[in-house]
Amino acid sequence: MTSRGSFELVKWYLDVVEPDGTATIAYWTSLDWLGLNLSWHNVTRYALGAPPAERSSLRGVPAPVVVDQHVAWRSARLGVETIHEPSTASAALDLLDDANGRITWECLAPAARARIDREGISTAGSGYVERMTMTVPPWELPIDELRWGRWISDDASSSVVWIDWRGALPRRWGVVNGAVQPAAVDVRDDGVDSAAGRLALGAPRTLHDRSVGKMLRGISALARVAARVPMRWHETKWCCRAAFTDAARVSRQGWTIHEIVRFS
Repeated sequence: MTSRGSFELVKWYLDVVEPDGTATIAYWTSLDWLGLNLSWHNVTRYALGAPPAERSSLRGVPAPVVVDQHVAWRSARLGVETIHEPSTASAALDLLDDANGRITWECLAPAARARIDREGISTAGSGYVERMTMTVPPWELPIDELRWGRWISDDASSSVVWIDWRGALPRRWGVVNGAVQPAAVDVRDDGVDSAAGRLALGAPRTLHDRSVGKMLRGISALARVAARVPMRWHETKWCCRAAFTDAARVSRQGWTIHEIVRFS
């Protein structure tokens, strides 16, 4: 499928994992394409032993901001406010830059001490923030499968992030403690290896397992977009404990959120 006209998608992803494994994931997204110029945002809380509590809105709210060395975001519509105080350096990569367009990935908080306020209830944990800017529609990429994940130590002092494209354009990237790894990482079902160390994933808890196309079709303002998005896209996201052992054989425990998106 070929898109027509200019395309720009900006997606912020923010998360907080509390000490007991309760995870909250927030997205702020804007799209400029096919005459559409809109934004939407979503917050989902995955508490242990309870179904996901999800809220979303198409009402315009400002994107997250980086100020005074932290990342802040607020949606009065959803009754949520987040603050991430990074404890490791940020990182940025151009995942794609060719005649078809550009994908710029900015990891603004690979590891952070994070707090989330939901309707007057405040909780804290380790957190992560990234921003993706795309001028090529993701469904036009020659990718069969995307694997992404982030691990943060319990004290928020260490982090591992990975991106793995599989298909006709296989590429892999890894960031450890804010440093882009000089060689490709090895991403497996049970962990991630890099020159900086090994991350061993524990038993996963499924956060969601869903059709991306079906999710978009449920947002009326995105019906035109959803009609052009392959309905076969499928996303599975997990949360689990994991241990990272660095090159000096020092091991640290922490929480991981990771996912697989299958495009075909």
